[in-house]
Amino acid sequence: MSGTEYAIGRHCGVTFAGLKIASLVSLPKQEEGVIAMLSRKFSRRGFAFRLLREDAERLLVYVCHRERLEKHLALPETRAFLARFGYEYAAAEEALEQLQARMGGEFPHEIGVFLGYPLCDVCGFLRDPDGCVLCGAWKVYENAEEARRMFERLRRCSACICRHMRNGKSLTQIFNVG
Repeated sequence: MSGTEYAIGRHCGVTFAGLKIASLVSLPKQEEGVIAMLSRKFSRRGFAFRLLREDAERLLVYVCHRERLEKHLALPETRAFLARFGYEYAAAEEALEQLQARMGGEFPHEIGVFLGYPLCDVCGFLRDPDGCVLCGAWKVYENAEEARRMFERLRRCSACICRHMRNGKSLTQIFNVG
């Protein structure tokens, strides 16, 4: 198994397992073939890989479950929040195109919405980046106990996926895609 496949499993496995709507992973540019192969295979299960940013050596890849993202971005509160940043979209794909266009400069903090972070935490971060009550997979501003339980689920899931990969299983075997 390549280091790229391992990195995708480590950072995006929780999305493949259904615990998150989406994940981000930074990968070496020369591994585009591995990324394309996994993208093709996981697309059969409703996942999409999208390049958000690239430089001379790295690719920032967004991996999401298309149907879950579509539903999440259609929520009235999510739509209203993203409208504050100029997002206008009829479908998730259009919103992702706009996010990608915003990735050129400073990292857009509204990306938390696209990753499925609670809206109260995304808003809390925008108000006061240092005022969080808990820090884990994201900065938490409300519902710390609920977030703590989720962080533990994410940690356990990722550890299990990594253990299977270290024992020789590929991502396509772990998630039965092929």
